[in-house]
Amino acid sequence: MALKDFVSILRPLNCLMAAFGTFIGYSVAVQGIQFTPQLGITMLVAFLICGGGMVINDYFDRFTDKRLHPNKPIPSRRILPNTAMVYFLSLFVAGIILAIVFLPPVSIAITIGFTILLIAYSAVLTKAKYLGNFIVASGTAFTLIFGASLTGNYFIIAPLAMAALFANLARELIKDLEDMETDKGNKITLPMILGKKKTESFIFLNYVIAIISVYIPVLLLSFGNPLFVVIVSIANFMFLYSFGETVKKDYGRAQLLAKGAMFLALTGFLLGVV
Repeated sequence: MALKDFVSILRPLNCLMAAFGTFIGYSVAVQGIQFTPQLGITMLVAFLICGGGMVINDYFDRFTDKRLHPNKPIPSRRILPNTAMVYFLSLFVAGIILAIVFLPPVSIAITIGFTILLIAYSAVLTKAKYLGNFIVASGTAFTLIFGASLTGNYFIIAPLAMAALFANLARELIKDLEDMETDKGNKITLPMILGKKKTESFIFLNYVIAIISVYIPVLLLSFGNPLFVVIVSIANFMFLYSFGETVKKDYGRAQLLAKGAMFLALTGFLLGVV
């Protein structure tokens, strides 16, 4: 068991994105870029809970991964299942304890609530992937709300979080389209229920809702600046381009475009307060 395996199973980039989203949520709520010790702890909590979610997902997927992804840390036995269990429990417990000791009640509730959702997703909803999609997609939205929970100001961040939710849900569904064959017999996904064409229409609807939501703070709440509008507009174009690639069945490229667009949009959210 090498240290690099314990790091890789966390998906550290995903966990850093969770911390980054928390920072953005706080910055938008206070209308400025600033850093406080409490915010640092909040970002650490987001990192730990996200990491726990990654590990527990691999733990419950270990039998499927043994066939489909045998080189991952758990199926390859580089990390033993019992060790992985201790690992994700430690990450969850550490995050919850930090939240209880240092964060306000709403932040504690979000920490515990999302931990429960991550456990339910991996342990109970893994077969019903069409339900799990919403939990995974809400990850970025929750980090934005989590950051804002330090202030109690949710008016501006709420529509931005909604945009993140629907854009990420679209990306999750694109991945389901790509994985339709490998998911058969293992999971039930929305493309299996609706078919490819209706799923494509639903993906487009999600992107449209995300695009509309991201402009609400500018139009109704006097938030942002020209830089914010330009950056999120470029991100929105990338989301639409992602949909175009989905229709062409180039699901890998569509997902990469969606990920890039999400990172660009989050950067735009942050620059909107500069």
